[in-house]
Amino acid sequence: MKSYSDLIQEVYREINNLRTDPTTFSSRFEAELTAFKANNAKHRKGAVPVMTREGMNAAEEALAAIKKATPLENLHWSEGLAHAAQAHCNDTGALGIVGHIGSRENTLQDRLEKFGKWSDCIAEALDYGSVDGFEVVLSFLVDDGLKTRPHRNALLNPRFKRIGVGMGPHSEYKTVASVVFAGEFTDKDEIEPVEVPTGGISTINEVENWLEGAIKMTCEIRSETENGVTIKKIKKYWEMGDGSTQITEEVIDT
Repeated sequence: MKSYSDLIQEVYREINNLRTDPTTFSSRFEAELTAFKANNAKHRKGAVPVMTREGMNAAEEALAAIKKATPLENLHWSEGLAHAAQAHCNDTGALGIVGHIGSRENTLQDRLEKFGKWSDCIAEALDYGSVDGFEVVLSFLVDDGLKTRPHRNALLNPRFKRIGVGMGPHSEYKTVASVVFAGEFTDKDEIEPVEVPTGGISTINEVENWLEGAIKMTCEIRSETENGVTIKKIKKYWEMGDGSTQITEEVIDT
């Protein structure tokens, strides 16, 4: 089972894969376009599908932007930026908060100045619900519903040189990821430690058999005895994009 620390490193690695080799990354992205469905649902690895606002159009726009991108330098890891990112995940995740403002009304700039000094430019990208590093980066690239595509622009901005990534559980959306970018960042000599949550991140295997056109699924599991043999069945209730409900049933254990 993947840990939050594992996922942090995945996100960091995939962002640099994108920046240094956009051609290869675009090929991987193109192979994932089938995950965007006609009803604007986006299927995700190991997680339930999410309803997008723009669907395939935003994905194709993002792919075109990557194909035009020129290679950039790697972003260098900053402990101070990583601490600021993790602090925001720890603060907002437990409370189910969404967005760039923390529970005490603290801004990105407030968080950064607690751990060091930044210069030139800063930005933060947030993702919710993903359990795979590539999926997190795709979410930033597509930037669904944000017309100016701020997250995509941050990923492809040559002015950014430093990066920090945080990850943790979220009470409403399962996971939250924060990626903080800076033109330059000088860590404080003594940084107050911020812990990455322990424990593994569960994935949802049945998503591989997600019913086409469904946007939500609930289920009930029951045991039945037939001819002296106990079997376990799962009944799934699928909420479809057109408002209807479909029910499927299958045996999951004998």
